[in-house]
Amino acid sequence: MPEASAASALWLRRLLLLLPALVLAALVASWFRGGTQIAALPGLTLETIDGKAYSLAPKPGQIRLVELIYTRCPDVCPTTTAKLVQLQKRLKEANLMGSRVEFLTVTIDPHNDTPDVLRKYARQLGIDSQGWTILRGDEQSIQTVTRSLGFIARKTADGFISHTASTYVVGANNEVVRKFGMGDDFDIDQVYQELVTMNKEGL
Repeated sequence: MPEASAASALWLRRLLLLLPALVLAALVASWFRGGTQIAALPGLTLETIDGKAYSLAPKPGQIRLVELIYTRCPDVCPTTTAKLVQLQKRLKEANLMGSRVEFLTVTIDPHNDTPDVLRKYARQLGIDSQGWTILRGDEQSIQTVTRSLGFIARKTADGFISHTASTYVVGANNEVVRKFGMGDDFDIDQVYQELVTMNKEGL
């Protein structure tokens, strides 16, 4: 009996030592599952720079490339948008822009990025409206979008916004199927090939 009690006590101690690791593993697994679930566009309605309602609901047969920017951004935002302008030209030549592929530019700074400011941004960077929609919304709506995509944006003391450097390829069911970088990490050739392949595969 004493040996059995000692063995039981040893087993219990080992279990208690393993418990934190098991809990941590469960939390990590839950986090990954949750991350997969929220990596999608929410089905809410934003507003175009012309004041029209735009629904983010799923679009069958449509691939959407989403960039989240703010016009006062000094580096990656305008650089990314300029690269999207080049990508748009290639997609137009392939007869995919607007018909199969749509760009969405969503401001994460709706207080400062008024429709007039966003129109000026579009003109300066040469955005063609074919298949490209610029969107804004109230603070709560924009936070819903950023949370749903896993995009982090925080205002800093100097008035700028520190944010995730990611763009998102969203499939017909609104789920994020690929993520790419922003600025220098946005590879036009790579993104173009990915969009063409997705179109062929009907994703």
